[in-house]
Amino acid sequence: MTYQQQPYQDPNAQYQQPQYQQQYAAPAPAGPTWSQQKFVGHNFQLDLKLISFGNKYYLYDGQKNLIGFIAQKMFTFKEDIRIFTDETMSYEMMKIKQEQIIDFSGTFQVMDSMSGELLGILQRKGLKSMLKDEWLILDRNRQEIGMIKERGGFMWFLRRFVFSWLPYKYDLFLHGQPKGEIVQKFKLIGSTFMMDLSQDPGYTLDRRLAVTCCLMMGIMERVRRH
Repeated sequence: MTYQQQPYQDPNAQYQQPQYQQQYAAPAPAGPTWSQQKFVGHNFQLDLKLISFGNKYYLYDGQKNLIGFIAQKMFTFKEDIRIFTDETMSYEMMKIKQEQIIDFSGTFQVMDSMSGELLGILQRKGLKSMLKDEWLILDRNRQEIGMIKERGGFMWFLRRFVFSWLPYKYDLFLHGQPKGEIVQKFKLIGSTFMMDLSQDPGYTLDRRLAVTCCLMMGIMERVRRH
């Protein structure tokens, strides 16, 4: 008779408790992540809703479908921003983390929460941004691939030093080529930013990184006004 060894079974297994898993820490799918599925197209909208103890941001696609929700905490020394699928905050799609507490320029890593992939880095140019906003877009290896620049003219002076409520406009470049624009709409309460990436029909700029650019412009606008 041939003896076959049976696999070991832990006699205490029935008493062991299942390990706790975070609500939104689902395993990464075999295909595209949630953010890849949601952040598609050439037009996006960011709406800000002011609340007592923070700010709420809503992301919409070109058909005005809600594709992301952000609840920004107030009085934090180091930004740690999470983008969820909706207001229930059940599923986290992306996270934006400031690298250092003391950082005059402001350097933010952009990651896909499901895959753990570092999508890129956004770096604010501190001295230049005191007058006109200017941000660098870096790849995962910290190589510069693009830039966000506030539009010039006399309007930037009025926005900074006279009428802080004047809307902002930004141009987005990738490898020196214009790829889109971010335009703030005038509103007395809250803020709305429209992003148009129709100059990038080939999706050379990752839409997840592009949407983060729009979000950071909205956040910085609130910082300047307060």
